[in-house]
Amino acid sequence: MGEEWLYQVYAHSYLPLFDALSRLGKRGFHNVVSLGITPILGVQLDHPRALSGLESWLHNWQLRALHLPQSHPLRNHELASVHSRLELFRSHFSRGAAPILRRLIDTGVIEFLGGPATHPFTPGLDPRIHHIALKAGLDEASRRYGHRPNGIWVPECAYRPGQENLYEMAGITHFMVDEPAITAAGGQPGIAYRLGGRGVTIISRDTTMSDLLWSHERGFGGASPYRDFHHVDAEHGLKLGSIGDRSDPDKNFYDPTAANIQIEVDARTFLRKLELELTSRRNEVNSTSTIVIGIDTELLGHWWHEGVAWFERVIELLPEYNITTQTLRQTVASAHRSIDLQESSWGSGKHWSVWTGAAVRDLVVMNHQGQEYVLHRLDQGACTSAELNQLMLQLSSDWAFMVTRDSAADYARNRAISHFYHLRSGSDRDHPFPLIAFNADQALRAGAAFSASNAT
Repeated sequence: MGEEWLYQVYAHSYLPLFDALSRLGKRGFHNVVSLGITPILGVQLDHPRALSGLESWLHNWQLRALHLPQSHPLRNHELASVHSRLELFRSHFSRGAAPILRRLIDTGVIEFLGGPATHPFTPGLDPRIHHIALKAGLDEASRRYGHRPNGIWVPECAYRPGQENLYEMAGITHFMVDEPAITAAGGQPGIAYRLGGRGVTIISRDTTMSDLLWSHERGFGGASPYRDFHHVDAEHGLKLGSIGDRSDPDKNFYDPTAANIQIEVDARTFLRKLELELTSRRNEVNSTSTIVIGIDTELLGHWWHEGVAWFERVIELLPEYNITTQTLRQTVASAHRSIDLQESSWGSGKHWSVWTGAAVRDLVVMNHQGQEYVLHRLDQGACTSAELNQLMLQLSSDWAFMVTRDSAADYARNRAISHFYHLRSGSDRDHPFPLIAFNADQALRAGAAFSASNAT
């Protein structure tokens, strides 16, 4: 299941999105987005096994398309789509995504955001474990992309008061939170703040404009001409239907021409809405003309099949609407006010219940036990890299998310339990690709240094 997901998002999100960003860069667009890649995903996007598996998966897609009847209205479209992905992979990605990402960073097309090693729910971490995970993630980005990020994509936009102290120690200068976290503290979306009077700045995601992309009910990705993510042809294993009428289980065949027309309509509709919102805010006293839109990257191309094409078209049209893009780094440079936040996330209810609620109480307890075990081993000078690997895999926020949302819940719970078991047995098994290279001796020293800093 995990590998199948990886190949799907690689083929449908990351290959076309990075290619679109490369094209935009060649046309003179810069500071287009701030892009976060979870460190463990960065490893997977470059690993030889993943690249070999992706090529096999693309060929399998090609075979399924070839088995469509000659008269099928989508046969040529599917064959052309998989051919373009194969050509893109062979010409630019056969050695992984890192060379492309490094070029996008070097040329100023994107700002790269780092993060802790395996996308853990950070409020649930002991500060020493958080420090180890964050340092490993930032070190990994520096090795892989030639840049050490000073901005991060905080997993789940989750915040616990005081977390900024750890971020500042790690050299982090800025990150994004969700809008309710700011408004609950008396702040405004689109305004950058210094967090808790520290040297870390924040800005909030704009809920209204982000939901135009992200919302399943109200977002552009739900337009009827677009391809239906959930409707799979049982005989060929291909997504051949359009969304159409959501209440109708019978789907019409996907029409690429109609979808392309809808992309143009939705790109311009989005920009008109953005233009109106920016104008409205300029006219307000003490307001701002900045709007931050934050989404999971895999919305584009994977969940929303046309999302990458829509995104590229929006960027192309920006000059026509006199709108420019900025990275988070540029946006927070204007911060001059301070704010104190309460605990928050971008999960359901904007609190922590997705990752700490009754449905995942067993995982919360197990995560605490795993951290206590590793901290004890570190204090003894006996912790191994294998144990650190397994703990970091166990702590991934995805397991609790999947259980709470009842999305392959048994799989997620079993994976978390398996990592906990292998942690206690000292094994480095049970994951398909080698993880980030944790150095147990460095982790011990980092933990000791962090504790000393806390004491002072």
